[in-house]
Amino acid sequence: MFFLGLDPSTKCTGYCVMDEKYDIVESGKIDIPEHEDEAGKIFYQIEQIEAIFNKYKITKALCEDQFSKLNIDTLKKLTRVSGTILYLARKHKIDTSLIYPTSWRKVFHGSGKAKKEDTFHKVLAIYDFDNLVFKHDNDMTDAIGIAWACVDLHKEGVAA
Repeated sequence: MFFLGLDPSTKCTGYCVMDEKYDIVESGKIDIPEHEDEAGKIFYQIEQIEAIFNKYKITKALCEDQFSKLNIDTLKKLTRVSGTILYLARKHKIDTSLIYPTSWRKVFHGSGKAKKEDTFHKVLAIYDFDNLVFKHDNDMTDAIGIAWACVDLHKEGVAA
């Protein structure tokens, strides 16, 4: 069983494939090409995510949802990416839910008030990563926290 955490972005999407023991099978960042138009950026991300779907038999995926405090243009772009991820997951028959940052942080930290920096430091404390830098790698560490929440929620039989 594999679980996928996704932290979609307009510049860099973090991802993490985790097993039911919370071991990271693969994690990384999808750096979005700056020279592409919006459709090209979405297409590039989807190709990369589909490669992950094809590589692993994903049981469940969680994708971070956006909350309305973002700039409206950014919010629109991110919801297009999230919608495309939901479509792709449906095509691959992967149970996928959107989850707000406060919800997955509550599962991972025990508090929905935890910040990105808290997630970054907790991931470094749990897993053996070298050379990660906050603000450069926090998309990936957030995806790890999201994948952790995905495993927890699956084990508890709770919907996101």
